[in-house]
Amino acid sequence: MGRRAAALALLALGASVPALAQPTRGSVALDAMFAPTSGLGFGYYITDGLSLRPWLGLGYSGYSGFWANLGAQLRYEVGAGWTVSPYVSASAQYAHTGSAAVVEPGGGGGQGTLVTQGDGGLFGAGVGARLRVTNDVSAFVEGRLQYATYPIGELRRGWSTFAVGDRSYGAVVLGISYLFH
Repeated sequence: MGRRAAALALLALGASVPALAQPTRGSVALDAMFAPTSGLGFGYYITDGLSLRPWLGLGYSGYSGFWANLGAQLRYEVGAGWTVSPYVSASAQYAHTGSAAVVEPGGGGGQGTLVTQGDGGLFGAGVGARLRVTNDVSAFVEGRLQYATYPIGELRRGWSTFAVGDRSYGAVVLGISYLFH
């Protein structure tokens, strides 16, 4: 029974590959991300599966004021021409938030130190999937673990993030891409 299930899974995966899949090497994509922060970026496909994706995000929060982030992601898609392409990624970003007050843990009896933090680096790794909606439009979802170079109390808010540690968190990233051939 196990071999039959594996054969059916491979058959289903093979059926998901478009018959006229176009190579993506040298193509450029425009990305829009919606969670955990909004941002615009682009992707350049170095090979059919490997892309470099820089982005810029800007916004305003009633909690911390103006925020901006500038980052880049290196993404490798398995089966870049498939309808559903799983991928792995590594990212680095510089984040600026308006002077947000963060309480760093420390001291005895639950006391901490109040720190005003506005700038820092974030480094992450993730796994995700890209769903090809048309030949040019794709939606993507990614689970990412991030490590911050500063206390991240303010980043633990929102439906798409969850705390992992004092300077690390998990995030669900949602977005869409338009591929220019």
